[in-house]
Amino acid sequence: MKITDAYWEKRNLGVDVTEIACAVSDNKEELISVLSEVRTPYSVCKIPGGAAELLLCAQEQGYRVIEMSIGLEGKTKDVGLPSIYRRFEPEISIRDAEAKQIEEILQEVESGSIFSTDRIALDPHFGPKAAGRRYANWIRDLLQQGAHLCVGYYKDLPVAFGVNQDKGRGVSDAVLGGALNNEAVVGLGFLSIYANLISGIQHGNTKIQTHVSSNNPPIIHLHRQFGFQISEMQYVLVKHQ
Repeated sequence: MKITDAYWEKRNLGVDVTEIACAVSDNKEELISVLSEVRTPYSVCKIPGGAAELLLCAQEQGYRVIEMSIGLEGKTKDVGLPSIYRRFEPEISIRDAEAKQIEEILQEVESGSIFSTDRIALDPHFGPKAAGRRYANWIRDLLQQGAHLCVGYYKDLPVAFGVNQDKGRGVSDAVLGGALNNEAVVGLGFLSIYANLISGIQHGNTKIQTHVSSNNPPIIHLHRQFGFQISEMQYVLVKHQ
């Protein structure tokens, strides 16, 4: 079991945050002991899928399930547009964002208009604005750590973006992706996934990893269309003191 003082969340959410990550090998008594010591206003408990005893235990301690985090993996050798999207292919391009465009995307993310299905956006204590601020800060941190922010274009119009990070050994972590609020083009949200895939290839990777929320079935379906396989599932529970 890992207990983390998520100090970085204070700037995002305005409160101190504790994160508890359980392992399959942890037992109920250990979890009760750890959770009883949490004093921060907001805490997050992550439990491996299938660990029913730990899941029930956390709920008995006042934690509530807000989502499942679903891990997905794809191989770049299998990358290609699903047949339903191939008619768009001649007009699609993927490029790394330049400095000015990065700032424009960050402003759009920070507005709270892009991410609406994650646990922060859906939590009445926080909401979409806090989620937008959190994601914008997260992207800034990732870029400082060497991540890539790529943009998917259709007919030279920016439609979607992705943020991915080289993890070594040919692995790219597609951390984030989203459709931009470009009213001139709709129905091309799949480009957020495709952009991260192509960017991963452009940076020499052979495997793409990512995590999505169970609160967003369409994005799960899109990843499956692109050949991603489920690698792990994790219950995410939260508690406000």
